[in-house]
Amino acid sequence: MARWLIDAAKRRSSVTYGEAKRRLESEFEFNTIFPMNIGIPAGALMERILDVRRDCPLLNVLLVRQSDGMPGDGAGPFMAKYLDQAELKEPGYRNRNPQQWRAACDQIATKVYAVRDWDQIYLRAFGESLRVDPSPRSTERDGINHTRNGEGPNHKALRLWVRDNPGRLRRGFADFETDTEVILDSADRVDVVYYGSSSTVVIEVKSIDSDDADLRRGVFQCIKYRAVAKAMDMRRELQVIPVLVTQKRLPGDLADLIRRHDISHFKAPSTLG
Repeated sequence: MARWLIDAAKRRSSVTYGEAKRRLESEFEFNTIFPMNIGIPAGALMERILDVRRDCPLLNVLLVRQSDGMPGDGAGPFMAKYLDQAELKEPGYRNRNPQQWRAACDQIATKVYAVRDWDQIYLRAFGESLRVDPSPRSTERDGINHTRNGEGPNHKALRLWVRDNPGRLRRGFADFETDTEVILDSADRVDVVYYGSSSTVVIEVKSIDSDDADLRRGVFQCIKYRAVAKAMDMRRELQVIPVLVTQKRLPGDLADLIRRHDISHFKAPSTLG
């Protein structure tokens, strides 16, 4: 479960009680597990992590109920101590004060998502290297090509340039963490993603090789990526910013289309350097 939660942290997502229950039963041949009992090992693994790093953000808040996307009452004592808010551990506080509970969860999740050394933390806590378990989200391919065998040199060059130059797209992105070829829970692969503390930027790249039809597809890919990235992240107030990067000027109809759907556009240099 620690591996699954760390994977979720790296992807700015979460794991539901039901998903954890099904995976434990199907992949590790546990007998029937009641979802309400899933929080017990989540608390235990968090204790092990805190034993080796007392200031570590609470990974266990990423184990959430499907109904509202927030952790159960069992996370309350951890949250109360971490945020120095004693009321969070009171029985029934979650149900009586859902907005305050949400705010506390979002505050902690932001810190969990910002951690960059989960591999080292896992090694210290569990005495073994972090490995990636086969994930249910990647077992059904739906005909999607998850390799880059069909990627042309111009697209690759632009994709890597965008990854390495966040400040060129917007000055405010300069200090964001960057990643490329990020697979969402929908199995879509996003060319580039920038991660800020309270915002995520999903970027579709269209090189000089793209025609108008491909540019139009790029607009709708941005719309989809924004929706999926927003749904994945457990924080309700997260801002997801879609950006279409092209090396060609957009035709007038596409320029109108991205304005209507609040998508940013950046025209990259024809010659990258």
